[in-house]
Amino acid sequence: MAIDNDENLARLERERFDVAVVDVLYFSKCVTLIPHRLRIPHITYSVSVDPLDVRVPWLPSFVPSLVFPLSEQMGFVERVRNTLGCLVFSFILPLAVAPLTPEVREKFGRYGSFRSLDELVSKSAMWFLTIDHIVDYPHPMMPNMVDIAGVTVKRSTDKLPPGIENFIDGATNGVVLMTFGTVSANLPRHVVEKFSSAFGRLAGYRVLWRLNNSDGVKLPDNVWIAQWLPQSDILAHRSVKLFITHCGNNGQYEAVYHAVPMIGFPVLGDQFHNAARLDYKGYGLSMNLLDFTADQLLDNIRKILADPSYAQRVEKASAVLRSRAQSPVERATFWIEHVCRFGGDHLRSAGNDLPLYAYLMLDVIAFITTLLLLVVCLLCRLITFSANNCCRRRRATSNDSRKKNE
Repeated sequence: MAIDNDENLARLERERFDVAVVDVLYFSKCVTLIPHRLRIPHITYSVSVDPLDVRVPWLPSFVPSLVFPLSEQMGFVERVRNTLGCLVFSFILPLAVAPLTPEVREKFGRYGSFRSLDELVSKSAMWFLTIDHIVDYPHPMMPNMVDIAGVTVKRSTDKLPPGIENFIDGATNGVVLMTFGTVSANLPRHVVEKFSSAFGRLAGYRVLWRLNNSDGVKLPDNVWIAQWLPQSDILAHRSVKLFITHCGNNGQYEAVYHAVPMIGFPVLGDQFHNAARLDYKGYGLSMNLLDFTADQLLDNIRKILADPSYAQRVEKASAVLRSRAQSPVERATFWIEHVCRFGGDHLRSAGNDLPLYAYLMLDVIAFITTLLLLVVCLLCRLITFSANNCCRRRRATSNDSRKKNE
């Protein structure tokens, strides 16, 4: 395996790449070894980052972690929960990742010394984040951080396959699109039956459903199923009125861009956070895939289709996304070319080079706390000394008075 990796890395080295774009999570920081070996800058692409790695002030008081389904408006208990989640994400989860072996350190240390993978991650020239304040929540950004949320959105859509086009055009009132991504194309029979029951009672609506119906559940006539659907192109169609989704990040941005309200059924990971922001932003409703009925689903579908406020909110969000001078792809392209031409050192803050204790001002806080304790101790001693003196004088005065009286 080591020989194979060496051959692959040598092949990449011969290509003379100018920059690498890597997807880094807490368990995949080792991918930064590749640009380190190639001696080229790297750009980190991710749905989220550890704020301590980037040295960005995302305080858990107002920036919810993707670990929990929280909004930016958190009460005390939620802020405690969010803070603990951030600490786990930053300090506990990385412990589950195996440390670099001496062989790996020796092999990659020839191309430049480094103390840890965290150090390589912190050297990222840019950070491409697939979240922004339109669908997610406002958060501080550093000069070397760029949001490219909606990078999978196609501004110019392709013509739909004739079969799908004809199916959509045959809908009287509109179309519902349901896709759960590549991970959840297979659903248990009882879940498929619930969706099928709800869809069959949508009079005047047709449903496009990405489903592998392996159990052979009988589906109503207004449902079209397929192993693959051109999701973004379908969402762009004017007849699509609702998107039922597993709350994948890319799919949510595609729906918002094309102004389609959603019903979310989160399955794993950040999808629970994404589902919660649907409710908070008013772009749709979230439901529990493990605990829902066909009647509840039908009621929520009818609620969104009948209540114009959902469409109005998502249309406004769509207008904001479309108003930007650069698309996410253009923005990413601009900054990749910028790093190729100028590097990224001028975009880094001094905080990136500070040790963690200095960045968090723990040394300053410790110094000020110690100083305050010393002042308090001195004041206490002074008060005690003054009180003792007063007591001695009072006793001396009392003794003098007693002697005079005798």
